[in-house]
Amino acid sequence: MPQRSSRTCLIATIIATVTSLPAAGQSEWAFDTNGNTQTWTSDSEVSLQLIHERERLIDLLGDDDTRRNAAELRLDLQLRCSKSPCEGTRIILKPRLTLDEDERPASMPDPYPDWFAEGYLLYEMKGGARVGVGKRLQGWGPSLLYSPTNRLFPDNGAVTPRRDIPGKPMVYASTELSTHGRTSFLVADPRLDDVAGITTGGSFQMARAEWNWVEGHITTIGAVAAGGGGFHSYVGGYFQHTLGDAWTIGAELATSRGYAKSTGGALELAQNRGHWRWDGIINLRYGASSGAETGLELIYNGYAQSEKELLNPQLAALPSAGRGPSRNRPLHPYVQRHYALLQTNWPKLFGDRRWSLTARLLQGLDRASTSTFAEISYSPSDTTTVYLGLSNSRAGKDLELTQPVTHSSYLAVDIFF
Repeated sequence: MPQRSSRTCLIATIIATVTSLPAAGQSEWAFDTNGNTQTWTSDSEVSLQLIHERERLIDLLGDDDTRRNAAELRLDLQLRCSKSPCEGTRIILKPRLTLDEDERPASMPDPYPDWFAEGYLLYEMKGGARVGVGKRLQGWGPSLLYSPTNRLFPDNGAVTPRRDIPGKPMVYASTELSTHGRTSFLVADPRLDDVAGITTGGSFQMARAEWNWVEGHITTIGAVAAGGGGFHSYVGGYFQHTLGDAWTIGAELATSRGYAKSTGGALELAQNRGHWRWDGIINLRYGASSGAETGLELIYNGYAQSEKELLNPQLAALPSAGRGPSRNRPLHPYVQRHYALLQTNWPKLFGDRRWSLTARLLQGLDRASTSTFAEISYSPSDTTTVYLGLSNSRAGKDLELTQPVTHSSYLAVDIFF
């Protein structure tokens, strides 16, 4: 309890300090001035999220309705130094204060709220090189839902849009390869949950190179080599290219000799055995002039569970199965081999920027399974947004254990100060 109290005091102190600063439109904050030059400037945002969630569980978990109520105070603070000796330094802090009441079983794979979503220091040298240290979130690639080449943060946030994806402690460096390319390196603590039969200790290392061309059509090509911290070493790549003014094609894949490092035993998954496998996506997106975008993605998962594993309650219920983020477990997020994903985003629904809609359909192509999600939001003012989200999952008997939640809904309000 003393630790929880100290965290509360720390967040309250930071938020009180930031709310005493000028408003967002006047967010320059001088720690020190020499003439008319400011040494440090800041950008900050303080918000409060209130959310009520309901979920219907499968028979194995009690065939019951569960609820979660939460209030989360969020601060996003960025400090920048523009004067010697700290010129080029940025400090990003994202503390969170959460009070919640959760009825869901402890066996559910959902992540717990993190009191410090991100907090890191980034220094950019005059030659373009950057170094950083701290708790940070990183993402890349064209995938719409899960990234095959980013096993440190496979979920891009689309699965649970009203929840933060916490960063992970890392040391980071990047430098320019050419006028079009950059390379980056990181060593991170993957912060993996313990899973029976899987080794989760050690650090995660990654090297990534990316090239971008913006003349005429926009093209991005990337290559990744990573592994460690519970994961087998893997290599992968991604590609994205615009086709005219509205269409964009993308692809992303990765391969490894087993997914996670297994200790063997009765609970060993086939995906972790020492055989070469790969997973990947290919998608096509259409962007309208209004800002709306619709994409179709085909997914291949070479790490699919076997028929025996799908019928074993101890194995089938382990992965998130497309339902929730798997970033804290060294398990592949999909259980089938082939999927099709249709997703659409309308930031100006009805031609009004105050209304928006996101909808998604994930269809298993090997066995009968369907997951749908829709979220509609309305902003009655520039400081308040209300969200209503609904999801539904259906699966045959042989996949029932992989879909622990059959129906869910939430009502959330974000208030910005």
